[in-house]
Amino acid sequence: MTIGLYTSPRYFDLKKQALAEALAKLGIVAEIVHDDSMNRPSAAEQAFGFEELFKRAKSSATEALKHGVDVGIGIENSLSFIYSANEWYYVICVALKTKDGASTASFTPGISVPEWMIKEVQDGNIKIDALTQRLAGEEDPVVYFSAKTLTRKDLILPALLLAFSKLNLEKTS
Repeated sequence: MTIGLYTSPRYFDLKKQALAEALAKLGIVAEIVHDDSMNRPSAAEQAFGFEELFKRAKSSATEALKHGVDVGIGIENSLSFIYSANEWYYVICVALKTKDGASTASFTPGISVPEWMIKEVQDGNIKIDALTQRLAGEEDPVVYFSAKTLTRKDLILPALLLAFSKLNLEKTS
């Protein structure tokens, strides 16, 4: 099996590590395919909302399939407001599409983001990682908001495991 990872180069190594670990945990033997043609340009603007997040992740998974792989994966993030909690969250979506048309998506738990930071991102038309870099010297919002207790790989891994399981791609023996 070949798996294409179409994503931005930002945090690529952590995304690939999470994918490799998920495959190992599920007993899936696969080649992870990624070359420069599979680098999605980093979005110039911060993504907001689950709808945009889901759309970007699905689009990236579809784009990965264009490289002749069996499974395409897109990994994207956004700042999303959860109305029932009345809070903003930093969320990552993992989307999978297979060459035979099956697809699914899974989300990471959200990490709470203070309202004042959302306002600064919106008013300054900047991305959240630029803000966390400026405030604390830490570019990755996952590391910043978890007080260095989580990495992006830690957060993405469970979402990958769920997505692969939803498509019954885990080893069944």
